[in-house]
Amino acid sequence: MASLRERLEQNELDHGPVRVGLVGAGQMGTGLISQIEKMAGIKVVAVADVLPGRSKDAFIESSVKSEDVHETDDVDAATKLVQEGQRVATVSSDFLVEIDALDVIVEATGVPEVGARVCQAAIKAGKHIVNMNVEADATIGYYFASMAKEAGVVYSLAAGDEPGSIKELYDFADALGFEIITIGKGKNNPLDRSATPDHVAEKAKAQNMSAKMLASFVDGTKTMVEMTSIGNATGFAPEVRGAYGPNAKVDDLPKTFVPKAAGGIFDNPGAVDYAVGVAPGVFIIITTDQPKIINDLNYLGLLGHGNYWALYRPYHLANLETPITIASVALDQRETLLTKLPPVAETLTIAKRDLKSGEQIDGLGGYTAYGMIDRADVAREGNLLPLGLAVGATLVRDVPLGTAISYDDVELKDDQLIVQLRREQDELLSNLAKA
Repeated sequence: MASLRERLEQNELDHGPVRVGLVGAGQMGTGLISQIEKMAGIKVVAVADVLPGRSKDAFIESSVKSEDVHETDDVDAATKLVQEGQRVATVSSDFLVEIDALDVIVEATGVPEVGARVCQAAIKAGKHIVNMNVEADATIGYYFASMAKEAGVVYSLAAGDEPGSIKELYDFADALGFEIITIGKGKNNPLDRSATPDHVAEKAKAQNMSAKMLASFVDGTKTMVEMTSIGNATGFAPEVRGAYGPNAKVDDLPKTFVPKAAGGIFDNPGAVDYAVGVAPGVFIIITTDQPKIINDLNYLGLLGHGNYWALYRPYHLANLETPITIASVALDQRETLLTKLPPVAETLTIAKRDLKSGEQIDGLGGYTAYGMIDRADVAREGNLLPLGLAVGATLVRDVPLGTAISYDDVELKDDQLIVQLRREQDELLSNLAKA
């Protein structure tokens, strides 16, 4: 069987390169272009970003010659340019899906509402979509998976982010017949639920990243959203609100992330959680009841404790691995992960400070709220507001610090597509439950 590089090269000889359209030319998007520029048989040929000039700058930073990048909002002109091997830069994400020559659209904005619009437009246009916007997936990923299946295209989250990296370990162990006890990830930053962009501005500047993005890491939101997406893709839910998140070294994983009966922290198998101390790694805990396999695992020196072993991957390369998913989608119509079954987890909206009636909830990593994972059934029973719907919502009553905000506490922005699609997803799930 040919390697992925060989298959991409052969596909380029037979059909031309895999042509990618990218929405979002920030840190993640620009890194993705740069990595793909080093690969054979695949090219980012069109980029959209709302900031004028940013798309072209992303190409140039990724070593594409300036004279090969053309700024246009004319679909026919863009299609002709792409077919001639040129690159297109635009400020309109809606425009990208209209370019017939594109094979795969990639969403990399991190803004839930934009993610909703881009994914829906791509699927409606009959194009495969690779979604790096985990925030949107955690909110309406089931809807997009259902919509894509009906349209005959592929919807997928990306390799390289923690959910994708965990899913690769999960699929490996699942294919071999191991029982998977726990899935998890390391947290990159010390947890501070009160973190705001102001608190992390200096560090964000030093790391050349958005202060809001860094604040969403520090306040735990990003970890909660990522656990929600991988939990929904595998059926693994958190055991408690917010998950346990213990401090743990790699050697502690098979001792800690196991049932209490074996000295661990869980009441039952089948949970998603995180560890402070093993970042940027991801892990799963496996077990088996087959004596010969147990002997072999011990002989092989796999990290274990009792009848539990950790499969640990010490890295994830984020956007730099995303091309693996793009190629898999384009060549084989195979996703990295998506939510095929009813969601089991939800990221709730928690008040970051005492909030007053009339205040508007800002974005992820902002000043008003942070995310916290819980079981989906708990969220439904409490009528609790998913974080992906909270942006721009107006409070209709006071909400104290640390309180989970409910639908009853807010007036949503009904003109937002993500709000509308979440209602459609909820209706789909309600009808499924009645069937």
